[in-house]
Amino acid sequence: MEILSVDYILASFLIFVRVSSLMLTAPYFSSAAFPAQVKIFFALITSVLLYPVVPAQNVLIDTDSGALFLLTAIIIEILVGAALGLVGQIIFAGLELAGRLISLKIALGFASMVDTMTQQQSTIVSNLFNMLAVLVFLSIDGEKIYLNALVHSFELVPLQQAEIQLAGPFMLELATYLFVIGVQITAPFLIVLFLIDLSLAIFARIMPQANIMFIALPIKIGTGFILLYLVAPYLPVAFEMMFTRMFDFLEEFVGLMMPMP
Repeated sequence: MEILSVDYILASFLIFVRVSSLMLTAPYFSSAAFPAQVKIFFALITSVLLYPVVPAQNVLIDTDSGALFLLTAIIIEILVGAALGLVGQIIFAGLELAGRLISLKIALGFASMVDTMTQQQSTIVSNLFNMLAVLVFLSIDGEKIYLNALVHSFELVPLQQAEIQLAGPFMLELATYLFVIGVQITAPFLIVLFLIDLSLAIFARIMPQANIMFIALPIKIGTGFILLYLVAPYLPVAFEMMFTRMFDFLEEFVGLMMPMP
C-alpha cells in the first residue's frame, strides 16, 4: 500500500477514528484538564505510530465499496474506540458512586468542590477517591497498558470488521461491576454508621428532650473522618486490584469483538 494512495489514507483515517474515540472516553486521557487540541494531537501522533505496528491485512480497505460502506466503517470504529474507553470509566464511576454514598452517610453530602478531572461538581470524598485512583492508575503504568490494549485491538479486530453487536450485552454485564465497587468501598462506612444511627435512635427514646440532630451531626462527621483515616492505607491496594480487573475486562472485550472465522 503506497503512502499517498487512497487505501492508505482511508486506513489511516479509520485508525485515527478508533484512537481518538478511545482518547475521548478512556480514564485519564479524557480528562477535562487536557485541552481538546492536545487530545487530537496526541491521537494523531498515536495513529501515525500505530500504522506500522498494525498487521497489513488488518487495515486493508476496499475503496470500491461505496460511501455507505465507508460510513458504516467509521461508525463501527467510533463505537469500538468509545467502548474500550468506557470499560475503564466503570472503575472511576464506581469510585464516584462510593464517594457520594460515603459523603451522604457522614453528613458531608452538602459539601462539594469542582473535580479537576471532569470540571464538574463532586463531593469531597469522591474527589479524594478520584485523585488517589489517578495516582494509582499512573503508578502501575495504566496508560501504557491501555495503549497496549489498543494495539492489541488492531491485531485481533481488523478495521470495520468488529462484532460490535456483542458489545451491548457485555457492557450491561460490566455495569454491574460499578455497583460492586460502590458496595465494597462503602461497606465499612455503612456498617459503622448504621450502628451509630441505631445507638442514636435508642438514645432518643431514652432522652426525648435531647436535640438528636445537634448531637448526631458532629458524631457522624467525626466518625467518617476517623474511618477514612483508618482505611486510607488500604485504598491504593484496593484500587490497584480494581484496575487489574479492569485490564482483564479490556482483554476480554477485545477478544469478544474478534470477527468470526
